[in-house]
Amino acid sequence: MGQLSGRVALVTGAGPNIGQAIARTLAAKGAAVVCNNLVESVALEVVDAVQREGGRAVAAPGNVTDPEAVRGFLKIAEDAFGPIDILVTNPTTPGKNGILKTSLEEFQRILNVVLTGSFLCAKAVAERLIELKRPGSIVLVASTSGHRGRPDAFAYCTAKGGALNMARAMAQDLAPYNIRVNSATPTRTGPKHSTWDEIPLGRLGEPQDLANAIAFLVSDDASFITGEDLRVDGGALATWGRGKGEL
Repeated sequence: MGQLSGRVALVTGAGPNIGQAIARTLAAKGAAVVCNNLVESVALEVVDAVQREGGRAVAAPGNVTDPEAVRGFLKIAEDAFGPIDILVTNPTTPGKNGILKTSLEEFQRILNVVLTGSFLCAKAVAERLIELKRPGSIVLVASTSGHRGRPDAFAYCTAKGGALNMARAMAQDLAPYNIRVNSATPTRTGPKHSTWDEIPLGRLGEPQDLANAIAFLVSDDASFITGEDLRVDGGALATWGRGKGEL
């Protein structure tokens, strides 16, 4: 029996990098996983990866910013496996402009995916858990960019900073229902990044690093942890954000 045996997890942003690692890890620990991605073929690829390793998974493609689509994710889960116990929101959306070059459309798009999408999924899952009088666990994937600003990532930094406090606020609201809410903060995660000067442990993060941390947060081993952010960053946020050897 796995650590998460009998649990049902919804993972949003289940794509080829961090999202797939999260889905595969939760499945390996016994959870049935509902894999969401805006692109159906991508969600199906993650499902296939989980099933090849002996796990249980189903695709739930759709837009996390669409309330009707979110309700559909819950129906897909319940039809296949039962009610969702675990939610991991892993919103991924590009944005590489500073404030002077960020358009209103880009700003709203990124905040909508990261914040509105997390809000809608968390609210829907929490309401269903409360209706069924079941405990649950929610994890929002944040970023070191949400803890400190960086150039040419204005909307992304703003959104991920909001996600950190969203998790803390939700934790307060949902604690009376035994629904725990935390966030997990990754740093630069390969292979899209090539430098790690700001990471004291001397390497880039791997998707599995974050997946292992999230598996812990949603497990009973973390039953007294809520409203916290687990930094999986190799010590990056313990520095001043400068390269090695710099003052």
